[in-house]
Amino acid sequence: DFAGTISEDDVFAAVFRRYAEPAWLGAHADYHAGEISLRDAYREMARHFRGGERDFFSFLRDKTSLRRGFSPLLSRLRQAGARILIVSNGFDIYIRYLLRRWRIDLRGVPVRCHHAFFRGGRLRLRFRTHARLRHRNCLIGKAETVEELQGLGYRVCFFGNGYSDTPAARTADAVFARTELAAYCRREGISHLPLKDFRAAERLIFKDPPDRRILPLLRTD
Repeated sequence: DFAGTISEDDVFAAVFRRYAEPAWLGAHADYHAGEISLRDAYREMARHFRGGERDFFSFLRDKTSLRRGFSPLLSRLRQAGARILIVSNGFDIYIRYLLRRWRIDLRGVPVRCHHAFFRGGRLRLRFRTHARLRHRNCLIGKAETVEELQGLGYRVCFFGNGYSDTPAARTADAVFARTELAAYCRREGISHLPLKDFRAAERLIFKDPPDRRILPLLRTD
């Protein structure tokens, strides 16, 4: 997603460091400590946002970047017949803008995220909560989406880096992980592959013979 997986950096955090009063960091810390839900954290953080729409998009244009290799991997997965979803606990106001700016070909690629808009110098949030959500550190339902795909017979490869990705990492057939998610996988003994950039991920996914950590994706039972 756009907290440091597809994007190089956490876009939401970068925006709030730029435009929010320092008190937003309290809710951010409480969420990562497991003391409040993601919904409550977002609501509290949004209270401290102060910014204008024009400057907001200028900031996105100048201060964000795409992780290397994402577009080529997307193309190769599409050619291989893979089903691809982008599922993010971020917000469409920057996700849609950045995908257009980076010229990502989204043919056949659904993007599931929350909604946000400007009103009166504030950022207003509308959540897209999964109907069967079980994990308070997620809203969009990443683990639930993985399980739905598995129920349809898919083997699921999951890419993530943050706290809201942890339930999905426990469920997916194979996991590429960065930073906070990688540390979580190490602590919990969850098999995972490192995600430095998507070029390395592409090499591992299409390696012949396959890496043992990719083998769950290739089962035919």
